[in-house]
Amino acid sequence: MISLELESFAYDDGAVLAGVAVSLGAGERVLVVGVSGSGKSTLARVLAGQFDAGQGHRFVGTLSVAGEQLVFAGSGSDPRIDPAAWAQHVGYVGQRAHAHLSMVCATVAEEIAFGLANRGVPAGRMHALVDLAAARLGLTDLLERDPRRLSGGELQRVAIAATVVGNPGLLVLDEPFKGLDVAGRRDLELLLAALEESGTTILQFEPMLPGDVTPATRVLVLSGGSLVAVGPDARGGEDLGRYGIDVDGAVADAAPLAPAVEEDPAPAVRIRDLSFGYGAKPVVSIAALDVSSGEAVAVLGPNGSGKSTLLQHLNGLLRPDTGTVQVCGEDLRGRPVGSLASTVGYLFQDTDQQLFEHTVLREVAYGPRAAGLPRKEAERCALEALAAVGLADVVHHHPHDLGFRDRRLVALASLMAAGPRLWVLDEPTVGLDLRGRDILARLLRGHLGDGGTLMMATHDEVFARAVCSRMFRLGAAG
Repeated sequence: MISLELESFAYDDGAVLAGVAVSLGAGERVLVVGVSGSGKSTLARVLAGQFDAGQGHRFVGTLSVAGEQLVFAGSGSDPRIDPAAWAQHVGYVGQRAHAHLSMVCATVAEEIAFGLANRGVPAGRMHALVDLAAARLGLTDLLERDPRRLSGGELQRVAIAATVVGNPGLLVLDEPFKGLDVAGRRDLELLLAALEESGTTILQFEPMLPGDVTPATRVLVLSGGSLVAVGPDARGGEDLGRYGIDVDGAVADAAPLAPAVEEDPAPAVRIRDLSFGYGAKPVVSIAALDVSSGEAVAVLGPNGSGKSTLLQHLNGLLRPDTGTVQVCGEDLRGRPVGSLASTVGYLFQDTDQQLFEHTVLREVAYGPRAAGLPRKEAERCALEALAAVGLADVVHHHPHDLGFRDRRLVALASLMAAGPRLWVLDEPTVGLDLRGRDILARLLRGHLGDGGTLMMATHDEVFARAVCSRMFRLGAAG
């Protein structure tokens, strides 16, 4: 179905991949694992045809799909890939799955049908295909919902549905299980197994070895832009630890800290009779929730249960329809969002939304500067935070030139540099490799050990139990 003989693939600032050979037949499933910066996402985009030859990068090698071979010499005369024609054979979902959606459609059904409509699929056939894809991914009840009102995990499933609905012969999936709850992971795994059985070729990219990977799945290990282990050895004979890879769910071995509760009658977070909805139907309703200073609380619940909605009330991004939210003894009603930055540090589920400056140093120093610190003092705070997350050597890089793990750590450093006592983190472990998880665990334990407070929304109960002292579970919305 697809084969790649890649001599080299380089961006303007240096090589990313070298000496990579991959070949897959119809109905084969291959798992590629590697740490952040190993070249996984670049390899996924190359195999999916998601590049413009000669535009900011140089590709030397051959790529064959469905019997058609394309030869690239890294020159302006290299062949161009027609995205519409390519998509008939290859379906691709990248790390930021929602970026593959138009986000202009009024309903989930229209979003899933978007590609089919552009290809002129008859309406009756299109409706049947959309209904089937939605049913396979647990989206039937969401078909009439506005995609912009979905949770991250729900959007992930919509993006996958929009890709598989066209029945491509090859699926290239970059961390497809990211942000999914238990039911969503089960539905996706059943779908992938059914597609594999029917002859679809599947390439899946992950930063950790999935704990439930089947013996039939071929495993490739990518390190430093090259394949270093292939087949059964990558699963058992090879020591994956030498490549920074562990089984999904691993975290530094340590018991969670007991809450370092301060002698303060006012809790760090106090919520009473909170209700919020985007329409007549509430998204989240909480009668009472207190979080003491120095405590770490994990917010658990299925996709769409309101975890992110709850967290966004803690820094004023959302305001309750009814009820009150107090942080550090102060009611947030009428309090500008910007004025809370030194009290509440917020890490978005999609941290790329938080990165907007031209250099890492400017990015991390922005919060302290906005709080009124002189430039040199703000930069000192930024450098301390970057050293704490292990990124002191990239201060002059553009944030979006970094790998996924390091971009997330830059966003976390930006939060830390402002010195808030309450950290509010939305799915902080999603997409992190073993080193990233260990760095995050160390930073969270250090914050708690210093008397800081943490609220974290997550599906990663293993990590939550390693760093949090209490769990707060939300039920399914509605």
